[in-house]
Amino acid sequence: MDSSWDSLNIDAELKKIIKNEFKFETMTPVQAASIPLFITNKDLIVEAVTGSGKTLAFVVPILQILLRKSQTETIKKHDIGAVVISPTRELATQIYNVFKIFIDHSEEFDFKLMLLIGGSNTDKDIRNYGNNGANIIVSTPGRLLDILEKSAIFSSKIRQCLEVFVLDEADQLLNLGFEKTLNDIIEYLPKLRRTSLFSATQTKELNQLIRVGLRNPMKVEIKEKNLKKLKPNQLQMPNRLMNKYMIFESAEDKLPFLIDFIRQHPMEKFLVFISSCAQVNYFERILNRHLSGNNKILLLKLHRKLKNKRQKIYDQFRETSHSLLLCTDVVSRGVDIPQVDWVIHFDLPLTIENYVHRCGRSAHQINTYGNSLLFCLSHEIPFIDHCKTRGIDIQQYDDQNELKSDLQQLKESLFKWIRSESKRNINFYQMSTEAFVSFIRTYSTKHIMAKWLFKDCDVIDIANGYGLLTMPKMPELRQAKKCSTQFKGSDEDAKIVGKFKQILYDKKIKNNGLGPMSKTETNAKKRLGFKRNPQIAETIRKVHRNKTMKGRTKKIIFDELDVEELNSDARMVKKLKKSKITNKEFDDYFGLLSK
Repeated sequence: MDSSWDSLNIDAELKKIIKNEFKFETMTPVQAASIPLFITNKDLIVEAVTGSGKTLAFVVPILQILLRKSQTETIKKHDIGAVVISPTRELATQIYNVFKIFIDHSEEFDFKLMLLIGGSNTDKDIRNYGNNGANIIVSTPGRLLDILEKSAIFSSKIRQCLEVFVLDEADQLLNLGFEKTLNDIIEYLPKLRRTSLFSATQTKELNQLIRVGLRNPMKVEIKEKNLKKLKPNQLQMPNRLMNKYMIFESAEDKLPFLIDFIRQHPMEKFLVFISSCAQVNYFERILNRHLSGNNKILLLKLHRKLKNKRQKIYDQFRETSHSLLLCTDVVSRGVDIPQVDWVIHFDLPLTIENYVHRCGRSAHQINTYGNSLLFCLSHEIPFIDHCKTRGIDIQQYDDQNELKSDLQQLKESLFKWIRSESKRNINFYQMSTEAFVSFIRTYSTKHIMAKWLFKDCDVIDIANGYGLLTMPKMPELRQAKKCSTQFKGSDEDAKIVGKFKQILYDKKIKNNGLGPMSKTETNAKKRLGFKRNPQIAETIRKVHRNKTMKGRTKKIIFDELDVEELNSDARMVKKLKKSKITNKEFDDYFGLLSK
């Protein structure tokens, strides 16, 4: 196969920009295999590893198709000829910037380009389209559907003019729950269009996407040279990636090891993946305190709840060499981050495919090398075994001796500070609890191996690893096995937490317009005719009647019911303030006696 750009039947300006601006002398295998098919009206399903050049494999054909159309008919500024959908804002922005390089460097490509992602006002996007138009749309699924539903002009132009529809990271679009959104979007599209799906992994779910309207699609599957003999269920990794794992005896060892590891690798760039947004916020506070010195690393955090701040943080990380990004899987796929030296999996990924994509943030660019390090507790070794059965070459990290000299001392001082800060700072206490709760809920329900791993999980050890003062009351904790690990919180800690809870309770009542209630006020509430929520009251009666249930178990249930009822009461107060319910409905709910 001829891999030279000159062999392609595309416009000379395209070739010129590819060589001058992107510095690509030849096509990658995925580009050589898919571009000739794409520009000749074929629908494609393309599977290729991260860093293989998939973005140019659809950007170049889109521009060529629209350029060819513009030579025979006038493309008006509101005529939407191409739509590219990406699962995340970061990846959508990256694709948009690739298109922008072509459009900015040649007057021949007089196409209007528009980026539609969350974090901005939908009505503003609609006004921008009305004023400026757009011929190529790069969008996340939710924002595109929102505008299709709200703007008749926008949806009409797509139905009339659309030539090309591309789904990038197609399997993740399904994994993130976008199947219904995609089906709704497709209802707005013309039937006569080119549709292509691009992905780094082949999954069962990917086959479902063929139903989006591909007409006899051709499959393009590109594997790296040293992986051509892989079995069908095996996965590909970048061949310049050193893939390691480390087993920890205790969850308390992970955080001090991470701090020490970063200190031992000065002037390198780290991408640290954690399961949830609450964990990212918590660990960022801790690392900010303990990663200081003459060569202080730039520490950043990124997760979906940061909303319109995400792009600025992402750009900042891309542009710096000595930095660390604490993040969720929001940046695990497709994004091009220069020279990531270490991808560290502080928590296990939710799936094996997620693991592959995380690793692909390092060593995916031409002539670059990288490292991946998976943190693993002893009960999580089956995940490593599962990786090996899927063709992933992963070896145990063996450079541990150099890191053990001061590690125990660091561990003791670290957790002494964490517990001290939790006792002193109610916000930090909340962050620690929320981080632990979010991790347990993710680990016990969303992980592909949850039913195997969580049942062997030592939740007390994990709680100690978060420096908790008391154990939160969670139904998920009752599913974990009983272990002999001693929880490190004390009676004094429990008293402090009790005071914190009262402060938070009073604050919540005050914020809902009720004001903090004393015992006298509580008794007055009863005299005025307040009654308990009927459903909760019935549950309490059943628990009281259950003679086999032990006292401690009853207390836990009653505490949970009290919290549930408090939250329900708060919701009703908010509804009344927003006029979503009438005064009578409010009085009926609380059982207020009319005068």
